[in-house]
Amino acid sequence: MESEQTSMDELKEQYGEQYWWNWFEETVSLNDEPVSIRHITGPLQVEGDFILDEDPWAIIIDGDVTIKGTFICKTPEERLSTLVVLGKLKADNLFFSGSARLAIEDDVTLDGFVVGTWGDGGAILDVTGTLTARGVLLDPHTPAKASKEINALIMCGEGWPIKPDFLDGDEPALFDPGVLDRGGPFVDLNLVRKVAQAGAPVFNQAVEKEKRKDKGLPI
Repeated sequence: MESEQTSMDELKEQYGEQYWWNWFEETVSLNDEPVSIRHITGPLQVEGDFILDEDPWAIIIDGDVTIKGTFICKTPEERLSTLVVLGKLKADNLFFSGSARLAIEDDVTLDGFVVGTWGDGGAILDVTGTLTARGVLLDPHTPAKASKEINALIMCGEGWPIKPDFLDGDEPALFDPGVLDRGGPFVDLNLVRKVAQAGAPVFNQAVEKEKRKDKGLPI
């Protein structure tokens, strides 16, 4: 893996014809603070969690990404940041929030969960291929989409590109009591993140099995 600080001008020479370039490049103009611009030559393999946070960032990872832990992309609301992965992504979990924008130009395969919150700050997950996870759990303000399909149980708001299997508060029996807000029925996504990252139960496995069977997902 090679990781280097670079500039938009240098990246534009290599990627300027890509359909996502203008979206990536605008990261600089939409920030008042300096943006950390990085180019990582893959494949990228990380033992443990991989965290992008705080300072605004614009990162291209050119190659597959394998994270033996949780991939966490978060920013304060005013620091819009953008990640483009030009390859497959595999991880235990994927968390995104605040003003973190993620574009994965291939399949995303997770052993656990996608959790997305505070999308009114600009956070979004856009997967070109298939997204596979146990659950895609989003607050009502946060969008995610996959161009092919999503193989997961989906909780999200209505009116976004993906259709929810259920809304927050509709299926408290699916969740372990430890991730419910004050006993339920609503889900505390902050608790979900902590529990999923620790490898503890988020779903009631018996209920999850039935829900996946009803949706035609692998059990």
